[in-house]
Amino acid sequence: MLPMVTDQTRRTLLKAALFGAAAPVMPFGCASTISREPALIGCSIIGRDKFAAVVADEHGMPITTLPIPERGHGVATNPQGHAVVFGRRPGTFFMVFDYRSEQMIKLQLAKPNRHFYGHGVYSHDGTLLFATEGERGTSRGIIGVYDVQKQYQKIDEVTGFGLGPHEVIMMPDGALAIGVGGVHTNGREPLNLDNMAPSLSYLSQYGELLDQVSLPDHKLSIRHLAHDGAETVLCGQQYRGEPDEYPALISMHTRGGEMQDLQAEPEEWARFNHYVASIAATDEWILATSPPGSCYGIWSKSTGKLVELNALPDASGVVIYGDEFRVSSGAGKVVEQRPLESKKSFSSGIQWDNHWSRII
Repeated sequence: MLPMVTDQTRRTLLKAALFGAAAPVMPFGCASTISREPALIGCSIIGRDKFAAVVADEHGMPITTLPIPERGHGVATNPQGHAVVFGRRPGTFFMVFDYRSEQMIKLQLAKPNRHFYGHGVYSHDGTLLFATEGERGTSRGIIGVYDVQKQYQKIDEVTGFGLGPHEVIMMPDGALAIGVGGVHTNGREPLNLDNMAPSLSYLSQYGELLDQVSLPDHKLSIRHLAHDGAETVLCGQQYRGEPDEYPALISMHTRGGEMQDLQAEPEEWARFNHYVASIAATDEWILATSPPGSCYGIWSKSTGKLVELNALPDASGVVIYGDEFRVSSGAGKVVEQRPLESKKSFSSGIQWDNHWSRII
């Protein structure tokens, strides 16, 4: 039997929604009283079966927190001051709040036959939210379209691009790029590893399929994405093949072209333990993290070659901030790094989960 959203889960989520509608997000207990500007938002683990979204300053130091009912994953923000946190796949909710006023806006529950895949993105003007969703029982991929100005009412669904979409990003030209995992799952259990069909798919905001490419090895499930500020997309993969094989886990692509693997030695790819989580890129550098590998790597975008491989316990989120990378860790570490120039790290006191989102 496929797992469903249980009555107890729904009661928990609805209770959280009612609480959020009546009360502001409470300030983080140990946050500094010095006024700091929100710059980064990520999910965190705060105790056994206790989770939160954390608003932090530019150095990853916490300013405020918002309890969330289940483990979170990706976060998206818009210019109007909204942040949306998505439940970890198969997610039962997304939660929207105002990171400036610290007020809850909406808790959206998944329908009983649907789930969220943990990611979403706003349109450039912040008026639409696009969320990766799946149909329980088939894993049919769906992009749900929500109208921000209508209290996040769902106004459209886009499908027909494959099974198991994970991360969706907005390209500078307004197109959507989707990492399609190609995996049919029961909860988190894969069911079709022998015939999975991952792809990198590009859609217009109206659902037109603009381009779709795949990797030669169909056991490389495309999951996490970033772009370089222009036309190049970076794809992070999860390898679902033989445990003693270590293929390239990151590829570059520009619409109309072919996939190009980034380069590293097999023993270096082995450090990533078959999984790439967060990716960030500039026109010069690419940084990718691996929580199970407790490491992150930096590649030269021009050569495609690995230039640094660094240990970091439970390496999690990464964003570009100015001319630096900011990297988070499930062990509470934050790293600020300029490739080949400087690196410093410190403790944030937060057990950061997989991803960070920069407030723009």
